[in-house]
Order: sequence, then structure tokens, then C-alpha cells
Amino acid sequence: MGFWNGFYGLPPGTYMSRSRSVAFILSYFLYFFAFWMVLAYLPLIFKAYDFSDQQIGFVIGLNSLSSILLVLPFGVFSDYFSPKKTLTLGAICFSGYLFLLLILQDFYSLCAAVLLGGVGAAAIRVILMSLYLKLTDSRGRAKKIAWLHMGGYLGFGSGPLLGGYLYENFGASLIIKLAFVLSMIIVLSTLVLEDAPPVVFSFKDYKRDVKEPDALFLIVLVFVLGTHFGAEQSSISLLMTETVGLSKKEIGLVFFALGGWMAILVPFAGILMDKKQRVFLMLIVGLLLSSCFQFMTPFANTLGGLLIIRMIHTMGDTLAILESDVLTARFFPAARLGGNSGLVFCARTSAIFVFAVFSGWLNQVWGYKMTFFVNGIMVFGFSLIALLYVLRAFGLNPTDQIAGETGTGDRKE
Repeated sequence: MGFWNGFYGLPPGTYMSRSRSVAFILSYFLYFFAFWMVLAYLPLIFKAYDFSDQQIGFVIGLNSLSSILLVLPFGVFSDYFSPKKTLTLGAICFSGYLFLLLILQDFYSLCAAVLLGGVGAAAIRVILMSLYLKLTDSRGRAKKIAWLHMGGYLGFGSGPLLGGYLYENFGASLIIKLAFVLSMIIVLSTLVLEDAPPVVFSFKDYKRDVKEPDALFLIVLVFVLGTHFGAEQSSISLLMTETVGLSKKEIGLVFFALGGWMAILVPFAGILMDKKQRVFLMLIVGLLLSSCFQFMTPFANTLGGLLIIRMIHTMGDTLAILESDVLTARFFPAARLGGNSGLVFCARTSAIFVFAVFSGWLNQVWGYKMTFFVNGIMVFGFSLIALLYVLRAFGLNPTDQIAGETGTGDRKE
């Protein structure tokens, strides 16, 4: 047990046992495996249903819109009632969405199904992470979050790889059937997770949390981060097939390579963040790197070229995504992480929805390359301004917070 705790960065006295830590990582892996095995090919499936590019962008964006509407109430409810039970309810919604994908093919029915899926997926993503953070202390925080992310990245890579093989050889329905089976396993896995004690509900407490300058700045940065996910979710698969000319198996290979690459990078990023403690700097540097190679993506015309560009791009993603979760844990009290994590996720999913819909219009009018050009320039410009602000606020060696006491449960009530 001592070796395992050292391996995962869990000091003696941590709330989670070895088996419960594995349950969290396995649940996160299965969620990303099933989610991305379907989402990577969903634009192609909708294209086969004769949806227009604008319709595809709208439906993919709806996945995020439902998250915007309901993930915040879900998060607050998990704080007030039971994170574990709320997580199980979210997993059931996610499973229902996959079941509906199996039986529906018309545009409006699929819009409703994707709305349900967005609720379930957001609940799993937000509440599982916030519950994990509630059950661990702040020592070695980034490394602990990194191990959970590693499970997610392995799922992100291996899900589309298997999905591409199944799609190429057996058709899209088998992908969705397998994802549905995995979603039922996720429901069962949530039942063995530890729960966290509920808190006394108060809107004033949440309002006070969000009014902190560091929390507000984080929310803005996460919104910017979300725009590039909107561009990718609506356009990357179409770019790879229609512009680069990749087969569905090759699309799966790209996702697998990127997921494996991010899984290798994230533990080292976690160790670096624990050592350096440079607030916001790595998130912004990650955005800058990611945006540069978002802009470069349309210049790829071979599988190898695309892989190289996207691997450098995802180095930035790895830093930005990890530190956004680390700072969420740092800037909000542990007892209210469900609701506050939901708010941060709302900012991210709002951006995904807006840019997915916008990308659908760009794709329809200008082709699939323009989405990546526009998003790359936009994120780079904002991130450069944010970097100059942080360097001015902290000096050249930012090691503390912008304002207020910070930490997972370290912020003083």
C-alpha cells in the first residue's frame, strides 16, 4: 500500500484506498473511451445521414449547450446531496443518449438525444473530477490530477482507434452498441466509488467564491480554451477525411497516437506544476503553443505531417487542461467544488457550443481549413494579452496567486 500511495502521489492518511483510486481512474478511462469512440466519428455519421455542415455543427454544439443549462445545477446538487449518487444519475443519462443514437436518425430527434448526452457527459466529467479532488488532500495536487487525466487520455486515444476499425469493417452501429455497453459498466463503476459528505447549501457562498479575481480570470481562460475544442469537435474528423484524405482507420490511429502521447506527457507536467507553482503561466503557455499549431493544422497534407503538428498542438493542450483543473481545485473550497467546477465547465462548454456552431458556418462557406485558421489566430491573440498581464502582475517569476487565499479547501471560508 505504501508503494502504491507513493506511486500515485498519495501521502499517508489520504482519504482514498488503492482500490478506490483505481476505480476513479478506470471510470475516467471508460468515459473518455466511450465518449470519444462515438464523438470522433459522429460528424461522419451525420454526414452519412445527409446533414449539412451547418446542421452537423449545430448538433455537435448542442452537446455542449445542454451542459451549459444543467451541469451547474448538477454540480450544486452534488455538493448539497451526494456527489456519488449524482454521478450515477449522470452516467445513466449518458447511457440513455447512446441508446437513442442506436434507434434515431432524423435531425430533430438526434438533437434531443445529443442534449441528453451532453447532460450525462458533463455530469460525469465534472462530478467525477470534483469528487476525486474532495477525497484527496492538497499535497502533490497536480500529480494526483495528472494520474486521473492519464486514464482519460488513454481512453481518448484508444476509443477512436477501435472505433475507426469497427466503422471501417462493420459500420457505425457497432461503435455505438459497444459504447452503450461500456456506458453501463460506467454506471456500475460509479456505485463502488466513495462518497463525500454534503454541505449546507448557500448561494452567498458560491457567489463569494466566484467574485475572487483569480477565479474570474481562470473562468475567462477556460472559456478561451473551450473555443478550440468547439472547432475540433465539429471539424477535425471532416478535415482529416475531406481535406487530408485519411481513412477511418487512419483517423483512429491519429487519435490513438495523440491520446498515448498526452498520457505520457501528463505525469511529467503534473510533477513540474507541483514543483514550480507558477499560477496561470503554464495554462497560458499551453494556450499559446496549442493555438500556434491549431493554425498550422490545415497545412498538413499527409498522415505523418498531421501527426507531427497535432502532437505539438496537444503538448499545449496537456498543460492547459491539467492546470485548469489544478487551479479549479486551488481557487475554490473543497466543500463546494461540485458547483464551482460546474461553473468553470459551463464557461468551457459555452465556448464549445458557440465555436462549434460558428465552425459549422465556416465549414459550409469557406471549407474545413478556415475553422482552424480563425480559431488559432483568435486564441493566440487573447493568450498573448493574458501572458503580458500575468507577467506584469507577478513579475517575471510568478509564484503566488493574483488575489486572496487559494487552495483545495485552503481558501479561507
